[in-house]
Amino acid sequence: MNKYYSILIIGGISFGTAAIFIKFSNLTPGAIALFRFLIAGLILSLGKINIKKIITYAPFGLLLSIHMILFIESVYKTTIIDATVLVSTSPFFAILLSPIGKFKTEKIDIIVALIGFIGVLIMNYPIVPGYLLGNILALISAFTIALYTTLLSKNSSTENPLQLTSEIYISSSIFSLPLFIYQGIGQINPISILSLLGLIFIPTLIGHTSVIYSSGKVKPQYIETIGLLEPVVATLLAIPLFKQIPNIQEIIGSILIILSIIIITIYKK
Repeated sequence: MNKYYSILIIGGISFGTAAIFIKFSNLTPGAIALFRFLIAGLILSLGKINIKKIITYAPFGLLLSIHMILFIESVYKTTIIDATVLVSTSPFFAILLSPIGKFKTEKIDIIVALIGFIGVLIMNYPIVPGYLLGNILALISAFTIALYTTLLSKNSSTENPLQLTSEIYISSSIFSLPLFIYQGIGQINPISILSLLGLIFIPTLIGHTSVIYSSGKVKPQYIETIGLLEPVVATLLAIPLFKQIPNIQEIIGSILIILSIIIITIYKK
């Protein structure tokens, strides 16, 4: 298997822990976004911070910050099911945005996106409509992460991928600062701190870093489809953590999502 797909699959698996850590955390969305990306960025920088490049990659940092804040806010303002399903529309947005990206859309891309999204719908059946604002925020969040990966695919930088990731993360944290100042930090306790550390080291340093590392080598719509592993992993983690046994719909949906990823790895360009 191509190493970039292997890295993305590992990253996709790590994304499944994000909702768990957020559920346990009592920090505000602004605090989570700020500290999550600032600390991760500083770790990857290894003490080498280039202000000029942080400014250069500000558009990526802005989109990543918007995506993260809107997703967290959508979870608070609608049902978790609605937020998960609507954010999972990102592969379709990536397909629509392909004309401005590096890669062109093929029929197989649409088929894979459909299989993956149908899997997400089946996993969350029956879907109970949530609040309108939360649903809109989730959709905008899906669009921004699709635009983020699409524009990343055009980035021609020859810079070390980890250094590039560091600069994007630090830039993202700067854009999260105003919301943090407005919302405050939330409740600080051992569980919140451990949850934040979990968010930093697993879905951020592993998950989001895999996206940046693979950008330009893998189609944005494929990156987003592999990201659909998130609800599958979250469902599996809910078994030991919350004693939630997956039902037949969740099992069938998970199989379809995994099938879409298998198709990607077989027909990769």
